[in-house]
Order: sequence, then C-alpha cells, then structure tokens
Amino acid sequence: MTNTAVMNTETNSLKRKLTPQERKLVRSVFWRSMFLMFCTSYTKQQGTTFGWTLIPYLEEIYGKGTDEFYKAMSRHQDFFNTTPGMAPFIFTMVISMEKERKAALDAGKPFDDSSIEAIKVALMGPFAGIGDSIYSGALRIIATGIALGFCQAGSILGPILFALVYNIPNIMIRYFGAEYGLKLGNTYIAKALQSGAIKAFTKGFSVLGLIMTGAMTAQYVSFKTTFVADFGGTAFNLQNVLDQILPGLLPLLLTLGTFGYLRKKNKPVNAMIFMFVAAVVLTLLKICG
Repeated sequence: MTNTAVMNTETNSLKRKLTPQERKLVRSVFWRSMFLMFCTSYTKQQGTTFGWTLIPYLEEIYGKGTDEFYKAMSRHQDFFNTTPGMAPFIFTMVISMEKERKAALDAGKPFDDSSIEAIKVALMGPFAGIGDSIYSGALRIIATGIALGFCQAGSILGPILFALVYNIPNIMIRYFGAEYGLKLGNTYIAKALQSGAIKAFTKGFSVLGLIMTGAMTAQYVSFKTTFVADFGGTAFNLQNVLDQILPGLLPLLLTLGTFGYLRKKNKPVNAMIFMFVAAVVLTLLKICG
C-alpha cells in the first residue's frame, strides 16, 4: 500500500462517525480513566487500576466470571505507567483488540494474546513522553504564565484562569484520545513510531515549554543589585554595567542556577532556604535591597 493510500485510510478512519454504542464506550472510558492514579505501587505503578478500569468492558466481551474474563484480567495486571491524560487512547485501543480476540476465538481462528500486551508496552513510553511534554512542559507553564499576574494583583481570576487553561485542554485530550484510539486502531501508532512523528511532536511541546519558561523568567523573576561605589570621583553602578552586558542577567543566572540545582535531585525547600538567607545577607551588605 502506498503512503497516499495509507494517509487516505487514516483520514477516513478519523472521519468515521461513532455508533451510539461506541460513543457510550468513549464516555465510560473517559470517566473510569480518571481513577488511574488511585492505586499505584512501585512494582506495578498503574497496573492494578488499569485492570480495574477494564473490568466492565472485559465482562461485556467475555462474560462475567468466565475463564476468559479472568485470563484477560490477568493480562492487564502487569506493570503499566504513562501520563494519565494519555491513557484513554490506550484503553480504547486495548478494548478494541480484546474484541478482535473474542471474535477470532469465536470463529476458531488463532490470536496472539501477547500482541495486546505488546501494544500497551509500546505505547506507554512514547505517550508518557508526549503527555509530560504537553502537561508539565507546556500546559502547566502556560496556565501559570496567564494566571500569575492576576494572582499577584490579588484577583480571584488567577486561580480560575489557571484551572480553566489547564483543565479544558486536559479534558479534551482525554475525551478525544479515547475516541481516536477507537477509530485509528493499533496500526496507526505503529506507523507513527516508525516515522518519528511522535518524537517530533514531543520535541515541539518541549520547545514551547522552554519558550514559556524564558518569558516567565523575564517577566516575573526580579533580582537587581543596588551596589554603587565611588572610584576617584566616578560613580560605579553595578546594575547599569550588568544591564549593558545583558538586560536581566541576574534573574537569568538565578533561574539557571536554581534549575541546575534541582536537576541534581536536590530538594526545592533547600533552594528556597538558600535564596532567603542569601537575600538577607546581600541586603545587610547593601549589595541588594
């Protein structure tokens, strides 16, 4: 099949309207996936709640209390870990594959059970990268940048805007992720992994998050020196010299230094204590104020 034919097939899949039963499934997965982080462990991470989320769908496919139901539940109790907002896509894809398995068994055809687990394992890593880039690297920073000015002014719009800017995309990603997982199937993701599209998507959101971090640093991090000295009748203003080198140099150095400190797995509280002590000392020395 040519690339054009593949693209046409994927486009037609996205345009396909869901049946009422499929729409009900999407809504159900959307709500049940909200509990993915309610029971995590070091050995299985989200594996236990992944299996719990699938219970009603596996009961509908194989029948309640049947041997095939318990075999399916056993398959979905293994390790699983991804960004929760991206999980509905994987849920609906797994449910589709379980339905394919049941149809194959009813028709007396062989079905590779390991392929279902292979899809889960193949998706959870890349989707975690995409999800972390979207939620932590972009959405959270954008929402903070929009809300911070209102919060500093004491406006109630600050937390409200943060909640809206962060959660409206979150809800849309969850819902339409479940819908697209049902429409596209596992072959599309395999192609996206091979072509590098997912890697490019992740990198794009990471770059966006870094841009927003730089903008917020320039706007909200304030750090200036008040050091002024007289050298032979010539006034020396340290802040003016630093501004001539690079405006905002001190806030940038403070941000990069804090970032480097936290990347070494140090505690944020220690960084805050250090900055507080340094601020007191520098003020008493009349270097800052």
